[in-house]
Order: sequence, then structure tokens, then C-alpha cells
Amino acid sequence: MNILITPDIPEWAIGNLTKSIIRHNKGRFNFYMVPVHPRGVPQGLGEVQALIRSGIKFDFWHAQYWNSARQMVEYMPDLKNIPSLLTHHNHCSLKDFDWKDFDMLNEMTDWGVNVLRENHPNVVKIPHGIDLDEYSYIDKLTDDPHVGYVGRVLPWKNLKRMVEVAGKNKYKVVGCGYVDKPDYWATVPKENLDFAGGVGRDTMVSPNMETEVYRKMKCFVMYSTDEKESGTLPLLEAMARGIPVLATEQGMARDIIKDGENGIIFDDANFEDRLIMVMEDKSLREKLRKNAWQTIKNFSEERMARNYAKAYYKVLHGDNSVVSVIVPTFNRCDDLLRVLLSIEKQDYPAKEIIVCDDGSSDDTEILVKEAKRKFKTPILYLKTGTKLEYGLAKARNAGAIEALGSILLFMDDRYALQEGALTKIVDTSGDKIFGFGVKVVKGKDSTKKDFMENFAWILKKDFVRAGMFCERMDQYGGLSQETRERFRSQMFNFLRVPEVKADEIIHTPRVKKRDEVWRMKLKLSKMYE
Repeated sequence: MNILITPDIPEWAIGNLTKSIIRHNKGRFNFYMVPVHPRGVPQGLGEVQALIRSGIKFDFWHAQYWNSARQMVEYMPDLKNIPSLLTHHNHCSLKDFDWKDFDMLNEMTDWGVNVLRENHPNVVKIPHGIDLDEYSYIDKLTDDPHVGYVGRVLPWKNLKRMVEVAGKNKYKVVGCGYVDKPDYWATVPKENLDFAGGVGRDTMVSPNMETEVYRKMKCFVMYSTDEKESGTLPLLEAMARGIPVLATEQGMARDIIKDGENGIIFDDANFEDRLIMVMEDKSLREKLRKNAWQTIKNFSEERMARNYAKAYYKVLHGDNSVVSVIVPTFNRCDDLLRVLLSIEKQDYPAKEIIVCDDGSSDDTEILVKEAKRKFKTPILYLKTGTKLEYGLAKARNAGAIEALGSILLFMDDRYALQEGALTKIVDTSGDKIFGFGVKVVKGKDSTKKDFMENFAWILKKDFVRAGMFCERMDQYGGLSQETRERFRSQMFNFLRVPEVKADEIIHTPRVKKRDEVWRMKLKLSKMYE
């Protein structure tokens, strides 16, 4: 599945968010990032057209900057034919257009979502996320009287006002970023300001320096006004690093800051009083920063990226249930492509494939990645174990955790789905149903009617809450029985559906591992008798 994703500038905040989306979803999708600045739309479109001429067919377009995206559609109307998501990264343009050229809109605040829903029927809320490893918690705050600022220098970020109030109270403002408006910068007092960064975005400090500047702060201030913000990212970074934050009711601060609990909300009238309150009260600072981390732990960039992937599926498939087909494999490269093709050719479009490679030493990874490049169905490749262990339960569980679908189909790498199987699977899925199909061996339907987990489906929510597959079944000979015992005890219905069939493409004689079988039966007796 090929996704065109268009930020404005790669090094700016939107560009960095775009890279996060790609980094955490590149295993599932084929991304083509084309930066398109509003003042450089013809150049950006030229790159898009060059990709199309090279044979790339885009299955989805994620537009990351509204002004560029509108111009792109105007100059290249064929873009309207590609399923699309437009993410709004500021509030100032939300009411200006109806945005009907885009299938879905995203805004990261409740305020923005409500505004967009006045004119568009399909709006989601996906908040920003940050790298919580990079912005790790600082155990001890500085004792220096430093007020923090990170970002561009613009009138509506109010650095001048911050410096003036800080100076009046013998505080110093420390921070980094770059000067976007030199005329405004000239009015900012410099006597009590330590700011790393010059005029123009080319003078921005390195990411490492930005991360470390938080160590100099006793508190952090987001003084944004005029509904220009959707974040800000530095607000989230400061909360993650354990810096007490003060913010105006703008952007994500409006949604995530609980005044007096995990941060302080202020306005022009009470800014000075609230700044002094935080700077002079150590117990308050400790309370705010600890509670802030409890909030921000749920705003990782990986969670954000995963929510975008779900939004892509929502645009493409609407309310249709997505089926995640989980295929554990081990050293069957020569036959695996036939398995994957049988899934790709299904007439049910809302699907993804997750290949769980349990320690293969052949060319399995190369084959899967080549299939991912060519298939329209998204394919995620996971390395889940080593050839030294029996990791079937672990491999399937790893696939289930990563799955975006609401229905999980577990299918061994020696079966190929027959035509129409996925549609029937969706039709027979339901609460507390563990369905299983019929295997066709040498042209004949298997007569076996006992549940076997190697060609079976279940709702993901039920599978996870029931405990998934038992990883204590770490040798051959007990996994199906253990699954039956545990799920039956939780009132699951095992449903055999004869119309759902898969052809056995590799005939494997019954494995004679008696030493493993008796050990697993012993373990089961200890667990259930």
C-alpha cells in the first residue's frame, strides 16, 4: 500500500511529526514523503508527478499542511481521486473553507474538531505525540530562577512579555528556537534572556541541545495567543521531562492541562501572579511535574502514529471490519508467497497481513518485503523468535498485539485461502465466537471437527481479554487443547464454518515428538486438573 505524505518543511515541527508517523508505520505501509511548502507548490507537485511517471500508484494521500494541500488540489485535480486525510496543525484556518476535497480531516484538539465538524462530516481527533525516550523525566529540577521558552520568536508567542515579567521579578528566561520575525525580536529585552538560535530556521539548534535546554528550567511557559497553536510540541516535551508548565488556554493545553493539578492555566491579567506562585513554591512544582508525567505518558509518538494508521483504514474501508491475517512462519520461503497471494486476492478489501517470522534462516524476510512493495494489502513483517525455541504462541500473540483489525485470523504458513473466505469469516464473526474453518487436503475436505487454532478467527477484543494464546505452551503438543479449555471456561462458542476453506499447500506428516507431547500434557494437567 503506497502512501503519499506531504509536510511543509522536513526540519520543522510538522516535518518531524511526519517522520514520526513514517518511522512507526513504515513496516506496514510504503511511504513517499514529498515536502510541499505553500510558496513552493509547483516544485512539490513536480516531484509527485515524477513519482507517478516512474510507475508509483498512490493508494492514499496524507496532507500535512492545509495551505499547500489546497493549492495542490487546485493545480492537480486528479489528487481528489486519491483517498485522503488532511491534518490541521493550527487553528487559524479552520473556518475558512469547507474542506470537501478531502475525505477525512484531523485536528488534535476538541476545540478544533468541533469547529471542523460544522462543515465536514468526517473529522477525527489524533493528538500530537513525542518521543518519550528522548524526552525522559529529569529527576531533579534546577534551583536556578530560570523560566523556560522553546520555539519560534513571533509576536503571538509573547516572548517579550515573558522576558519583561521575568526581569521584573529577578528571573531569567532560558530557551532555544529561532527568530521568525526580526522586527519583533528587536523589541525583546536581552538583559535577562539566554536564547540559543538566530534569525531564520537555518539557525535552529540541534535536537540534542533542545532536549538538554529543559535541564536549565525551573518552569516552562507556553504563552500562545490568537488560536494559532494546535500543540505545542515543546509543551508536551516539557511535561515529559518533568518541568512544571504554565500555559494559556490554547492548543492541546486546553484539553490536557488541569489547572493546579498537572499544570497552571493563565491569561494576560494573572500571568505574573501565577508565574511567581510556581517559581516560589517548591511543593507545588513537584506536584505539577509528577502529575504532568502521568498525563503525558499516554502521548507517545508511536501511539500517535498508530492512530493515524487506523484513520487511513477508516478512510479506505469506512465501517467495514478490518481483518488482520496473522501468519506465523519458519523457513518456508518457497511456499509463503502462495499463502500471501491467497490473502491479497480475496474479494474482501478491508484486510492486512502480519507475517510473524519465528526465526527463519532462509529468504523469508526478503520475500515478504518484496510482497509488501507490490501488494495493495498492507503487510507487516515481525521477527518474533529464534529457531532455538518453539515460539508459536508467542509469535501469534505478537501479531495480535500489532494488529489494527477488529477481527484476527490465525493461519499457518502451509494453508492458502480459498476464494471468498474472508467475506464468510467477517459474516460469522461475533462476540465470544472462536470460529474455525475446513482444511482441504489433496482436494478433499478434512472431516476433523475439533477446534484447531491454526486456521481460526476471533474478535481482537475478545482474544486479548481472554488471555490470548498461552505462551507457557513452549513445546509441541498442547496449544490447541489449552486454548479450548481456557476459552470454553469463559463461555466462548467454538463455531465450525464449513464454507470457510483453505487448501493445504504443504503436506507435513504428523510430527512424532512424543517427548514434547507428554511434557505438555503433564503441564496441562497441572494447570487444569
